[in-house]
Amino acid sequence: MDPREIALLTSLFHLPAAIAVTSVHPSASELVIGVVCQATSMPCPECHQLSARIHGHYQRTVADLPCAGRNVILALTVRKFVCPTPSCPRRIFTERLPGLVQSYARMTGRLIALVQVLGLAAGGQMGTVLADRSALATTPTTLLRHLMQLPTPVARAVRVLGIDDFAWKKRFRYGTLLVDLERRKIIEVLPDRESATVEKWLKEHPDVKLVSRDRGKDFRKAATLAAPQAQQVVDRFHLVRNLAETLQVILGHCRAEIRQEESLLPLPEKIVRPLPTPVTWQQRTPPQIEKAHQARQASRDDRYRQMTTLRAQGLTQAEVAQRMHMSERAVRNWLKQGKAPTWKRHARRRSVFDPYAAYVLQRWQDGIHEVKQLYEEVHATSAFLEPYASLGASRRSREDHPSSTNRSRSLLVQYSDLVVHR
Repeated sequence: MDPREIALLTSLFHLPAAIAVTSVHPSASELVIGVVCQATSMPCPECHQLSARIHGHYQRTVADLPCAGRNVILALTVRKFVCPTPSCPRRIFTERLPGLVQSYARMTGRLIALVQVLGLAAGGQMGTVLADRSALATTPTTLLRHLMQLPTPVARAVRVLGIDDFAWKKRFRYGTLLVDLERRKIIEVLPDRESATVEKWLKEHPDVKLVSRDRGKDFRKAATLAAPQAQQVVDRFHLVRNLAETLQVILGHCRAEIRQEESLLPLPEKIVRPLPTPVTWQQRTPPQIEKAHQARQASRDDRYRQMTTLRAQGLTQAEVAQRMHMSERAVRNWLKQGKAPTWKRHARRRSVFDPYAAYVLQRWQDGIHEVKQLYEEVHATSAFLEPYASLGASRRSREDHPSSTNRSRSLLVQYSDLVVHR
């Protein structure tokens, strides 16, 4: 390759100094780039003496950041040098390229940094999904392995500490959770909730100025002994519980005064609800049935609007019927009426109790609220069999149907319940 092309490709792929591109072999899914180090000498990793004597070289394959949806493979030519120090235990060493790749690594440093960012942001399984979107072939195990190689973050001084216990296994084993309330982050998980364990941790962190805890004696004892400079406060949940328990005690002492004040209050006026009329004594249509009817009516209205739109476009009634999968007669009737039909029962259903509603209501207003007495009065009237005779010749008489008496009595009970609840 021309030296100008080598310099251009080296700057394009942001390679470190003294590392140059020797060849580029693109394919449909990969981009293989030949890379070589042009430094004339390398320091020995043991004695740090420079050596310019080359012993040999070998090929090393390293994965790099993807480019334009293709995997980038660096075919790195690595040289072996002879150490010039006679007393050095390492006679032959391989050149190090810390700006590009670490020893024995199969990925460049910048690719490892990207994998670690994906692991921190999304974890193992979801990290692979994000990696696939970036044309990066990896596995959840690889993401987690590189994530575990990250150094432990430096612990900052904790000023406001929150302490609370939690259950590893309920009723058997508990732990302690320590939270930095200023940063709102968990900083430590202790294996138990013993006072000595918390006390040991507080002694190692003397910067604590404020401790928020529950009402337990163990945490209070640990904070008092190990952090006497810290102010102890109760968290919000236990503060509300303290207030509720205190109010119960106060109200318990003032119960006599409260009852005396209640006795002086005027009694509320008794609300007298009007009784139903004989015409409207039955209950209304249930809400779910009314909602179902409204839904069906809305569907019919929508079909009628679609029908008028097709008719306005010039389609005949037969074509409209075929398009809407309806009969031509139904289309003609709907268009003739000028609206969608409303199929709803307007008249309420006839009941066996209807002929006696006016009489029972009158007796109820007279002060007769005993259901048994009302039933006996209705039973004694000669009109008791009239509703059964008017229902048709197929109905039998009361003597042939002993259950009709029980049915009438249950209707009276339902009516009396309806009047009382209204």
